[in-house]
Amino acid sequence: MTRTAITFPSQNFNIAGHLYIPDSYKGGQKVPAVIVLHPYGGVKEQTAGTYAQELSKNGFVTLAFDRRYQGESEGTPRQVEDAFGAGEDIRSAVTFLSLQDQVDPARIGILGVCAGGGYVIFGASTDRRIKAVAGVSAVDLGAFIRTLGKPTLDGILDQAGQARIDYAKTGEVKYLPIVPELKDVTPQTPNLMAEGAEYYLTPRGGHPNSINRTAIWSYNQLAIYDSYAQIDQISPRPMLLIAGSKADTLCWSEKAMKEAGPENKELYIIEGSTHIDLYDRHVSKVLPKLVEFFKQKL
Repeated sequence: MTRTAITFPSQNFNIAGHLYIPDSYKGGQKVPAVIVLHPYGGVKEQTAGTYAQELSKNGFVTLAFDRRYQGESEGTPRQVEDAFGAGEDIRSAVTFLSLQDQVDPARIGILGVCAGGGYVIFGASTDRRIKAVAGVSAVDLGAFIRTLGKPTLDGILDQAGQARIDYAKTGEVKYLPIVPELKDVTPQTPNLMAEGAEYYLTPRGGHPNSINRTAIWSYNQLAIYDSYAQIDQISPRPMLLIAGSKADTLCWSEKAMKEAGPENKELYIIEGSTHIDLYDRHVSKVLPKLVEFFKQKL
């Protein structure tokens, strides 16, 4: 497997990614490819890179990239979570892969982890160049944010509005943490948040470009974003969602199954796994199913 740092344009942004070419590749071939999207708060070097590498070892060209405003990709202010922009970055990634000599443009699939799993459904819904869709611990980030409830969300949106005014005056960006600091984790902390802190804020999964903050005005957009708005448009193209039986977020995969079209959809449960387990510790339990899915469907 060979990893190459690349960039590709997406609207007015240069998007930074890693392109993985399998060792089995022989010059002149056109092989299937898989785009891999990182979680909310993540970057391409973390779990997205892990899945990209493992799929490449199994014969796929893969591309993991940082969404706009994140990691090494362009976009200021930094750490804006642009949900609708993620859809455009996906479409631009498909175009980039379609132009690569090693890739068969008729056999491009996509995989997303956590919020990336919601984004791939959103992007693939209206981009029919994507022939197979998979999510691991998938979350509809907009719907997840709305579970905060109206009083809490109203308070955040008030802060977001003031943050925009402050930025216009001073250039200072106001941020919120994505997971709690390790010192703030208690037995009452929801498992997803506690595990997220243990992954992102320790050597287990931490990376210098993943800095555990989001620009507060991201919530203006996230509050109206819906990963599953056109999920029925994916059918009859195949969709596979993989989730842990102990995951706090299993409900979002189950919701996707209910709202998706009637054909070629599957929810695959990893017994005993939590949401974050599927980022790294239980990848070996996920990988055979993913490899089987993409080899059959691409």
